[in-house]
Amino acid sequence: MPLTLLLHGRHARDGVAYHPLGQWIVPWRFGSLEAEYRALRTGVGLLDDSTQALIEVRGADRVSFLQALLTNDMALLGSGHGCRAALLDASAKLVADLLILADADVLWLMCPLDRASVVVETLERYHFTEDVTLVNRERAQAVLAFQGPRTMAVVSQWVGSTVSLPTPGDHVVAQLQEVTVRLVRHGLADEVGLLCLVPAEAIQSVWETLSHRAPSWGLTLVGWEALNIVRIEAGIPWFGIDMDTTNLLPETGLEDALASETKGCYLGQEIIARMRTYGSANKKLMGLLLSAKGGSAYGGEGDVPQAGDGIVRAGETIGRITSGCDSPTLRRPIAMGYVKRGAYEPGTAVEIARGDHRLAATVVTRPLVLASSGRTRAGG
Repeated sequence: MPLTLLLHGRHARDGVAYHPLGQWIVPWRFGSLEAEYRALRTGVGLLDDSTQALIEVRGADRVSFLQALLTNDMALLGSGHGCRAALLDASAKLVADLLILADADVLWLMCPLDRASVVVETLERYHFTEDVTLVNRERAQAVLAFQGPRTMAVVSQWVGSTVSLPTPGDHVVAQLQEVTVRLVRHGLADEVGLLCLVPAEAIQSVWETLSHRAPSWGLTLVGWEALNIVRIEAGIPWFGIDMDTTNLLPETGLEDALASETKGCYLGQEIIARMRTYGSANKKLMGLLLSAKGGSAYGGEGDVPQAGDGIVRAGETIGRITSGCDSPTLRRPIAMGYVKRGAYEPGTAVEIARGDHRLAATVVTRPLVLASSGRTRAGG
């Protein structure tokens, strides 16, 4: 059964379109796709992102306990800071991707809501005598996302003081009309971004306040259609769409962002280290730049690759598409997909099989579009 956001059916503007995306039914578009995309690229967009859950980790041994299990270095986190990490199984396959937030007496693990119970169960299997308690707080907090280069200025205006969160993962508690929220520096694409964690019981009033003031603040309500385009341009994989529990971390290209090379052992660490030292993955998540022009500059159908389409080279299927869109910046269809070793070198010419049709494409590095600049990194 599809999952719905806490604000499902109650978004401020009548006529919002809902659409399935992965396991979720999400607000797809509030108005003009062109305006929403432009806000994400040049201004600031506000998105309902309550697809996440928080796991509360307390106890004197919380840092050492997680340090032995997660891919990144928990020992480096002071209060008010955070980092990304992954929980792997012993075979280095993904259990979940995480955002870790450190407070003085608690660590918060933010992960996709449908993975929260699995994360808790997996961690509990390694919980023996350590002074640690784990509590799944799913649906207790809503998550709003501010995304775009003007994010910091607009959010500072909202809270009435300058918001200074210079490093991804930095976070601070703030007040909005007597509602306590947490602001977290975290981009959903490659532009500047903040997550705003709001108590579930207050989310409707906070959303109504923000949407009412949005025009005067230069804030645009944004649906997931525009965000999905921006994150594909940025080459950012989403769990459940571009990666899942069958994927080794190095296949996703996220090992540099999620895993420390220096902290020592964690679940799956030996395999990750061996792959770094002795050989690359058998397949990799790559960008694909199509030769064919898209249907329009903003969301036209055109020849847009779809999840499951085959990637073909010399008559052999060498991979599968996971996500595709019509890129407004590049004015052509683009995609992400897993490509086998021997064909994932940038510049490799391939075809994408859409039924009986074949679409010419080139394997490229991620991101396909650089933040704000609109420049492509295709082929390099």
